[in-house]
Amino acid sequence: MFKTGIKSSFKARHKLIGDFGDESNPHEHTYEIEWICTVQELDENGFGINIDILTEKLDKVVGSINRSFLNDIPYFKNRQTSIENTAQYICESLFDELLKDDYPVSTIKQSEIKIWESGSAWASFVTSSMQDF
Repeated sequence: MFKTGIKSSFKARHKLIGDFGDESNPHEHTYEIEWICTVQELDENGFGINIDILTEKLDKVVGSINRSFLNDIPYFKNRQTSIENTAQYICESLFDELLKDDYPVSTIKQSEIKIWESGSAWASFVTSSMQDF
């Protein structure tokens, strides 16, 4: 198995729904994000997955939510804007982007989105198949 990953960051505001003290008020985070893909075999070029493709897709998805208020995104209408749910939203959006370009997503055996909300707090969403969506 081979793992390939990239990192990025974005800023977004959100508020938690419920009694979570200050977190229930709108506030901003600078999120650090990692996308790690696992493949069984290297391709004909000796890559697990093309980093340029990962970067292009992550930049597009992150760019669409950068400086946004996460609670306004339809995906979060009935979901908490937790970093766990945000990681799942980003993962699903990334696979949607790969599928639009007919990327052979079946070659990706596992995908992990890890989001750091601060220097000490993170959550991740891991999928091992498209059926997880």
